Amino acid sequence: YTYPNAQRSAMLWYHDHALDNTAAHLQAGLAGVWFVRDAPDDAVLAAVGGAAQEVMCVVQDRILSADGLSIRYLDGMPTAPGLERPEFLGSTIFVNGKPAPTISLARRTYRLRLLNGSNARSYAFALVDRDALARSSGRVWYTDCMRVIGADAGLASKSVQLGALESLVLIPGQRRDVLIDLSGLPSTVLNLRLVNIALTPETDAYGTPNGTQTAPVAIYSDLAGTVKAPTSVNYAVQDDLIYAWIESTAAVAQMTRVMDISVTGGLVSGSGVSPTAASIDTILSGAATDDDFVWNSATSSLGPKAGVAFGPNRLVLMMGNTAGAPTATPINNVSGWSDVQIMEMSPGTNLAPGERYWPLAFDAKLSTAVNPAVGVTTPGALNYRVARKSFFASETNPDITASKVYPPLAKPTIVAKSGTYERWYVGNLGNHLNANVPPRPYADPLMAPDMHPFHIHLVSSVVLRRWVLDANGAFVQKTSVPVDFDLTARQDTVRIESNELVELLVYYPPGYVGDYVYHCHLLEHEDMCMMSHFTVVK
Repeated sequence: YTYPNAQRSAMLWYHDHALDNTAAHLQAGLAGVWFVRDAPDDAVLAAVGGAAQEVMCVVQDRILSADGLSIRYLDGMPTAPGLERPEFLGSTIFVNGKPAPTISLARRTYRLRLLNGSNARSYAFALVDRDALARSSGRVWYTDCMRVIGADAGLASKSVQLGALESLVLIPGQRRDVLIDLSGLPSTVLNLRLVNIALTPETDAYGTPNGTQTAPVAIYSDLAGTVKAPTSVNYAVQDDLIYAWIESTAAVAQMTRVMDISVTGGLVSGSGVSPTAASIDTILSGAATDDDFVWNSATSSLGPKAGVAFGPNRLVLMMGNTAGAPTATPINNVSGWSDVQIMEMSPGTNLAPGERYWPLAFDAKLSTAVNPAVGVTTPGALNYRVARKSFFASETNPDITASKVYPPLAKPTIVAKSGTYERWYVGNLGNHLNANVPPRPYADPLMAPDMHPFHIHLVSSVVLRRWVLDANGAFVQKTSVPVDFDLTARQDTVRIESNELVELLVYYPPGYVGDYVYHCHLLEHEDMCMMSHFTVVK
């Protein structure tokens, strides 16, 4: 592959992609970061005082050996009864290869370039005053020092100011461009800590012995169910559990502590120190329209360029075996169930003998029209069929690590044209929808699949809308969280929460043809073939 870097500015990263070994190789360090610069990026740097104010933070979790001199992969994963999982979840958070480092920052604005380079752990970043915690009084939370200005594929169209009690969720593979303004801090604030509050306790529904809440949940499911948000900006007894985790010397603290920030000196003055939100948004708005999407300031949304052709809509299901059906049991005549898989759907016609429809209460408008209509919810179930369910041509293959040979790929069912747009509808569902069992509330934790980071190679996409599955099996449109940058940023890795369906506007850049993969960016899931590929033609 050739990457000419002829694109808008962005923080990009690369990693080894040897299927069956991707997760282990990333743990071993086969990954890197690079920056593409352009005039708007230079303007942001100038606004904060230059490249010296830019801080790159690659966040990853690891399991250290007992002597602390090496890292361990799957053989070191702690488990509890009922909690054995395929995903790697480390017990210590590393930043740029160092466990929970300390950095010194002056009282001015810095540009943090954050990458979640972990195999499977999602983070909810927040800022706390360690000294307030130590004395059990005063203001604790300072997350409102953070303003998010960009996502995976570069600068967003407008910035998002975080609230003091909010957090910044970053799933595996995602990047965020963040301005952290320390100029307004009280002179008494000297020691901040960037922490992870994706900490909602496990319950016995997930296998915790006797229902005790002894440890934070490891795998992100959804915002409400995973992020343990504080209730008061000041020290409050109702938030004692969060404080205990942040300050603990036990293993749980290693899942919360990301990086300590020593705030040095007095207030720095002069130009290029603490830009206003308005000045930053002016830069962003001016850079929002580029060679792929057009910014509409009246509607605050990114959309397609006028006159550019559309291809057909697509429907992709990321499926989890949440109903606990044996892997040998066909679900709607789909054999080979594993823990996770991706299936490409087509209209429910031309069924093979014995094949059954997949009912789904959503109309994805899978037409071949030049500009197909957007998907809409429907009161009843529409019928679909599985067009492709396997990454490889055969469902059963020799172990890749042992054979050292990759089997032939399945024939692509998604063939796109270079220089066109498509709408992709991607759902994250459990197989109970099609297991001929009575409807169950989506809130039932045993029916709730993991969040899956949906990552498409080659393209950037814009999230247009989100729906969530209700107790009756219908999709109800959601109100997006501003910091997710729906409608306002280009992304290549999108958070699709439990029982959620997302509409993506995808653009295939001109000049790129060939085969490209898309997959879940929980790397152990990808190694389990939760991946497919598409072909781009002229």
